[in-house]
Amino acid sequence: MRIVILISFFIAAGNIVLFAQKKCATAEYQRQQNANLNIANQKQRIDNFILSRLNKNSITANQRPAEAVIKIPVVVHVVYHFPEENLPDETIHKQIAALNRDYRKANSDTVNTPAAFKSKAADCNIEFELAKTDPLGRATTGIERVYSPIKKWTMDDKVKSSATYGTNAWDARYYLNIWICNLSDLLGYGTTPGDDLKNDGIVLSLLAVNNLDDGGSYSKGRTAVHEIGHWLGLRHLWGDADCGDDNVADTPKQTTYTPGCPTGVRVSCNNSEAGDMYMNFMDFTDDPCTNLFTKGQKDRMRVLFELGGYRNSILSSKALGAPWSQNIPLPDDAPQWLYPQVYPNPVNDELTLDLRYDARWIGKELIIINASGQLVHQLTISSKIEKIYTAQWKPGIYFIRGKKEGEKFSTKFIRL
Repeated sequence: MRIVILISFFIAAGNIVLFAQKKCATAEYQRQQNANLNIANQKQRIDNFILSRLNKNSITANQRPAEAVIKIPVVVHVVYHFPEENLPDETIHKQIAALNRDYRKANSDTVNTPAAFKSKAADCNIEFELAKTDPLGRATTGIERVYSPIKKWTMDDKVKSSATYGTNAWDARYYLNIWICNLSDLLGYGTTPGDDLKNDGIVLSLLAVNNLDDGGSYSKGRTAVHEIGHWLGLRHLWGDADCGDDNVADTPKQTTYTPGCPTGVRVSCNNSEAGDMYMNFMDFTDDPCTNLFTKGQKDRMRVLFELGGYRNSILSSKALGAPWSQNIPLPDDAPQWLYPQVYPNPVNDELTLDLRYDARWIGKELIIINASGQLVHQLTISSKIEKIYTAQWKPGIYFIRGKKEGEKFSTKFIRL
């Protein structure tokens, strides 16, 4: 009996870890952002604008004029440490295709939308395209690759700044910024309209992007679909509260998120016989079991692009036009190795310490001791390539030691 209980415990623990990775952290992120009164007030003004426009535009579907397709320029910042994290262009292109598939209701799994919800499903007439021109007018593929000494990132926006070894957003008035990195324990998080523009965009875990087409929980690129929904003003279906409100009339209220890949009707909050709309992209359901945005969600997103709307500037972006500068962006300066290099070894007169892989070593102290444990030399690192003169030292074995954020360095060399 005890063995059965232990096995059950470990299976449950494994499911908890797996779902922790599935979690969208946007709600938690927004609680942090809303602590800033200026941001909170700006978001309230944006919500008031959306509500006023939706009320003004409340006409039946048959009365709607033909809609222009909204094209959103995208820049994808691939922030990697290990070479295998530097995702190929093909993977990025698949992710963009997945966005266009779902926002244009071109996904073949619309056949799985329950009959009760089929009439509510919408082609949002929103498309995404990798930028052709960067903010300085130079030609770009819309993919920026940046090596970082940081191995894991958290929901603290440091990946969005070159000062903290990430990379800065491109002008968020004219680009949708997507950062892809080794995001710890999360699949993604996103800003919502009104957040600080220097952080504007979404962050995706490698796990959410690098498993497309494998048939698994994240195989359809829908973490990005979900997070961009937040970027376009959508909330989680449960309004991040028990039977909360997502401010969309045609999404039924539900108690909370829906993990996994459920089937059948799940009624909560006395919503209706149709039950929860867990197959909506703004739930936490696994990728293979989500398949729609509603017309109400579509209207809420598109209002942001109207005159006076928070995302209206996107429509005047030059990012999809021809470049106007002949300059070429500098290539990513990736190091050739990921650990400190000491050479030559053995050494005669001059030892080279190569720390190009991690600029955080600059300003840190190193000590060199001999085989007897006596301190021979101490230095403060001033550059990525440090020269150490050893001509005056006696022949023998020496040890270099140092430490920085979360990492110790120790190696030995021979002085001939």
